Amino acid sequence: MTMVEQPKQQQQQQSYFEAKAEKQALAKGNKTAVSMACNWVVDNQIKWSAVLLAIIHGHNQLVAGGNSAFVSLQHKISGDPQGRYYRGYLDIYYVLHYVLVFTLVRATIMQHVLMPFIHWYGVRSTRKITRFAEQGWLTIFYIVSNSAGLYVMSKSPHWMNTRNYWADYPEGHRQMTYLMKSYYLVQMGFWFQQIFVLLIEEKRKDFFAMCTHHIVTCTLLGMSLYMNFTRVGNAILCCMDMADIFLSGTKCLRYMGYEKPAEASFVFFLFSWIYTRHYLFIKIIMSIKFESKAVLGGDRWDPANGSYYTRPVIACFTILLGILQLLLLYWLMLMFRIVYRIVVLRNLDDSRSDSEGEGADGDAKQKEE
Repeated sequence: MTMVEQPKQQQQQQSYFEAKAEKQALAKGNKTAVSMACNWVVDNQIKWSAVLLAIIHGHNQLVAGGNSAFVSLQHKISGDPQGRYYRGYLDIYYVLHYVLVFTLVRATIMQHVLMPFIHWYGVRSTRKITRFAEQGWLTIFYIVSNSAGLYVMSKSPHWMNTRNYWADYPEGHRQMTYLMKSYYLVQMGFWFQQIFVLLIEEKRKDFFAMCTHHIVTCTLLGMSLYMNFTRVGNAILCCMDMADIFLSGTKCLRYMGYEKPAEASFVFFLFSWIYTRHYLFIKIIMSIKFESKAVLGGDRWDPANGSYYTRPVIACFTILLGILQLLLLYWLMLMFRIVYRIVVLRNLDDSRSDSEGEGADGDAKQKEE
């Protein structure tokens, strides 16, 4: 290595931290009060979420006697031998609590575990370090989420039985076990937090598709909880989580430079996506549209007793789920473009990725050296 090349490599090894410091310096430049406040919120996620959670848990222990709506499930059915719960307006506090929990956990794992790890591993591109941390966190979450969702389903009447999505409606549905209700509210907290994440991450080509997906998902979760359709909601969440494990995992492998394992993982991802998000998901939509009517027989509108099954309600759910299916088909089209690149061009690129010049330049410099 020549004397000219050595300083160049040393500068490149510090590029991630230098870029981070430069970004922070620019953020302190000529900004409005609103933009400075937004930058502070984004740059200090660990601090403000930890402070708010400390206040919530302090209030729970010192004032609420360990029964704060932020921390503990509410609306427990009095005298129920199984200790089940109804849904209710206090559940929103539990959801907000987990929005803060996921903000703190995500930022902590990304900044103090995944980013240092990938930098220690030898990756120097700012874009790759950031993307690895984002996708690494999602891989961890979806593994836990899918495992929890399948466990909840295995303990419920609708395990591998679509007719039981509707059997005993509404009473058998509005009475939720601790597992089902906590799982559902935590999922809502995650997806509401994902809208915040979408707004703070660098925009990608499919930003508006992702934004639509998150809004529709949150709407479906809220409606299904309120109208006591949590069994079918649990099934849909499990369908969605499976493919995301392989999607995020594949990206992590690629950011680490494992091209061959990434290609193999992508194959598993593609098959899991088609099976879960098109075959199983459409099967669930058909159950909502047709099987529900066969089981329930007709409209059951009785809000006082938690029954909201009517043709307009089912039509609304079908339309929202149809929007998700169209988005999934759009992303499937992008995946087939990636298949073409792998088979013909031998290039595993994410068609959704943004075009950040720093990352491309960093990769080019590494190849030159």
